[in-house]
Amino acid sequence: MHKHAYLILAHSDIPLLEVLINCLDDSRNDIYVHWDAKSGPLPTFRTQFSKLFFLEDRVEVNWAGYSMVEAEYHLFKKAFANGPYQYYHLLSGADLPIKTQDYIHAECERMAGTEFIAFANPPQSEIDFRVQHYFLFPEEFRTAGTIKKVIRKLYLKYQDLTHKKRTEVAVRKGSQWCSVTHSFVKYLLEKESFVIETFSNTFCPDELFIQTVCAYSPFMQNVKEASTEFEGNKRFIKWDNGELLPIDTTDIPRIKSSDRWFARKFSSADKELIEQIAQLCND
Repeated sequence: MHKHAYLILAHSDIPLLEVLINCLDDSRNDIYVHWDAKSGPLPTFRTQFSKLFFLEDRVEVNWAGYSMVEAEYHLFKKAFANGPYQYYHLLSGADLPIKTQDYIHAECERMAGTEFIAFANPPQSEIDFRVQHYFLFPEEFRTAGTIKKVIRKLYLKYQDLTHKKRTEVAVRKGSQWCSVTHSFVKYLLEKESFVIETFSNTFCPDELFIQTVCAYSPFMQNVKEASTEFEGNKRFIKWDNGELLPIDTTDIPRIKSSDRWFARKFSSADKELIEQIAQLCND
């Protein structure tokens, strides 16, 4: 029996996290949770079939900062040390599976060796802005005061005027959520120093580092060509003009007919929707 590791980045909505863990609770799975260090004490849950690990080494995760990458590495390292697993599924605490574990495991067996990584094709100007600048106060993109924002902006302009370039690597971009093999996780861990050098003090590196590491590795040949970004990682995600929209009950027919494995984003406040989704992953 091939086992899977579920890696969850969570920071809020404990009732939804409990639903997610219950949906993943299967003897074929181990579950790993990184609970944001600034979110208070670790939640307390029990599983019936899966082993459940809450990481003790926690990071204060901030939007668009490298701290998100650090937290992901903590999850990959912890799970890898307990592995091997056939697949490592990276999820957020606002995700839920929309297929049964029998379905997901069967699909992973059928497509064994495939790396389910999403690739997007943004304008090169977006990539250059994110990666070729050195951002000051990178953990305070949303919280920095006026003075820090002005200093950051001035330093960005200075870099533009002096034509500074941080890296010659052709960086790739896509959704951070992925399902990847044990061999790829091993390779990703071996590339941590490259990731730190290339992506620290950049903007939203969580959407860049896995795609870039994969793109220049033998594992790229194991990424199946996908018609859309989210087909590549088997996620049902609604984007509208760069904004992540929540799932609602009108999406249920499309979810049922899709071949995606997970969806986001949910809230425990929508009890009717959560019940319908939980039914889907338990049928």
